[in-house]
Amino acid sequence: MKKLLSLIFVFVLAFAFAGCDGDDTPQDDLSKNVTLKVNFGTGNQDRTMTYNKANPLTMPDGTVITAGDLKPMWTYIGEELNITFQDVTVQDQKASDLIQVGAANQFKDATIYGGNSIMEDLIDYGTKGYFVDLTQAMEDGNMPNFKKYLDDNPAIADSIKAHDGKIYAIPYIAEIGTYARAMHVRETWVKKLLDAATPTFDTATTIPVHYEGFYVGSNARTGENGGTVTPKQGVSVTKKTNQNVIELMNAAAGADGRLNGQEAATVLRQYIADNYDYANPSELYLGAKAAYDMDELIALFRVIKTNPSYLTAGKTNSVTPFFVRQTSYRDDLLHFSIYLGGDTVFGTDTYSARWRFDANGDLVFTFYEESFYDSLSYFSQWYAEGLIHTDFHVQTDKTNYRNVFYGSDNATNPQFGFMTFDWIASTTADNLNNDVVTVLPPVAKINGKWQYYIPNSRSIKPDGWAISKAASEEEILRALTLFDYFFSEEGSRLQNYGLPELLSEETFVGPDGITYPKYKQWILDKANELAKGDLSTFLRDWLGCQMPIGYQKEIGFEYQYTSERGFAGWRLLNESTTNFPTYAGTGIKGDNDNYYKLVPSFFSFTQRQSTTLQEEVSLDTSFYEVVYNVIRFKVLEPNRSDIPLPKTYQEYKKLYDDNGVQKYINVYNTAFDAMTGGSSGN
Repeated sequence: MKKLLSLIFVFVLAFAFAGCDGDDTPQDDLSKNVTLKVNFGTGNQDRTMTYNKANPLTMPDGTVITAGDLKPMWTYIGEELNITFQDVTVQDQKASDLIQVGAANQFKDATIYGGNSIMEDLIDYGTKGYFVDLTQAMEDGNMPNFKKYLDDNPAIADSIKAHDGKIYAIPYIAEIGTYARAMHVRETWVKKLLDAATPTFDTATTIPVHYEGFYVGSNARTGENGGTVTPKQGVSVTKKTNQNVIELMNAAAGADGRLNGQEAATVLRQYIADNYDYANPSELYLGAKAAYDMDELIALFRVIKTNPSYLTAGKTNSVTPFFVRQTSYRDDLLHFSIYLGGDTVFGTDTYSARWRFDANGDLVFTFYEESFYDSLSYFSQWYAEGLIHTDFHVQTDKTNYRNVFYGSDNATNPQFGFMTFDWIASTTADNLNNDVVTVLPPVAKINGKWQYYIPNSRSIKPDGWAISKAASEEEILRALTLFDYFFSEEGSRLQNYGLPELLSEETFVGPDGITYPKYKQWILDKANELAKGDLSTFLRDWLGCQMPIGYQKEIGFEYQYTSERGFAGWRLLNESTTNFPTYAGTGIKGDNDNYYKLVPSFFSFTQRQSTTLQEEVSLDTSFYEVVYNVIRFKVLEPNRSDIPLPKTYQEYKKLYDDNGVQKYINVYNTAFDAMTGGSSGN
């Protein structure tokens, strides 16, 4: 077994020291082979420990992996830690179903249980005595690497505790301290619309005018109210007048209240000339000196929407200014709220985190705020103008619209999209569209300060795994060793980057200046051949790495398959003054000292709290369709009576009040206090 003897020595030595004070707590003996049954469900048979591809995979050393085998990473770990893995997962079973089946048999069918979006369940059953108390295990001298990780990251430790102050499961922790997603656009479209000397704008395509602007009247962006912003240290951009481009466009619309491509483009070009000193007008949106606000972005959307023929050389008569990758990501639209009223919608990088902290450190339910409803009303105006993808909300539609709107330019029936909010590496991939670039976010008054802000950073995910207390002592100890392995240098490297044989002796420096492992050409070629260049998919589905088990992901992996335009995007953001939320909560000091703090990705509830949420609160998934009812119909079909369609904030608020929102808010705040304070909750 590769390196087994050295590993045995390291582990035995570590555990010997842990027990040298006379503690006779049992420790793992790596000289014995232990069988671990693993039940890890994601609802996707390609994302389990077992290789389920129809075609065999030949590794560089000639080993052939066929359907039914363990994936290579898990075979490697089995040899390293003297484990015989038995994958007992129903290969396409959802994690929620896995938990229900496991609970019915008191979690006796496997040693390890886990999957995606499962942490709340694991913690809940942990408090009921079904999963191993990892806090006690660490006190007993086990899991030294994980213990050190939590000691070094106390905010993360607080975020994964149960209401009794203990830890029962380890989550997948994304690349803490970096941006998650960013805004991307078609670069040449902006230049073609704003910089071209002799454009031939469309006159046949028109849109109805509904949006009246946000930075208007007393909120006009001028002087101290965002008239000057700093996109980059040493660089400032000043808006010269209090003009609003939306008001100018609306005034230019015809008597029928519609705006055509030539009218919209002419207004925007003149507005930029009158208000900014750019060498090229497109710099308002592109590059390190971008200083556009939300109204200026909507103005650009209007110009794009009304110039489909000009932008696509006659290939289509319709383009989509803003789209989300797929309808399961429809909530990405809601991030625009922060560039209007300045309020965060999602307190961490998961759509279920509809919370932020107020100045007192209490959780605020963002969907209940008046500013959020106001944003929905603005979105409804944009939707009515055709600026948002028409079907972005239809969750039964599983189409990857990023591939469609960026990747079908040369198809027989192409579809074109302009902007999306997504991951840098995959969105700027050369094999998707070589014209897509990362841009700075809109400037806005956030937390009382004008700034550049992306409300989306890497965070703890609600995915992970736990160890059944029904397992034998020997199995539990080996499972603890396994869990800890992924927080060791070797285990972290393996999970993040792949098997040692796939890594070069060379390293590379990322755009953040840090040195990372470098792949050999084999893995890059295989990712191109088998996974359309998506290295993450190849690692998970073919090799078994980067599954959403308990580990800390590193950003160096993502840099591995980032295009030159992607690297330019990372440099653009890293060298800008753009802020983002963190667990430490640091940022420009403003109205609320807690504004930039990430909220937990999951919560631990007592039985009484769970009962309250189940029996006295009705804010289920179907309830939140009211959000999309407002966006889709408030302007276009305001008289709909067959669906909940609140036309005012008072009506919207009443819907939440009638469905137990105050009890909902109280339960979450009480649970959070218990998680961070170690009390028993209520």
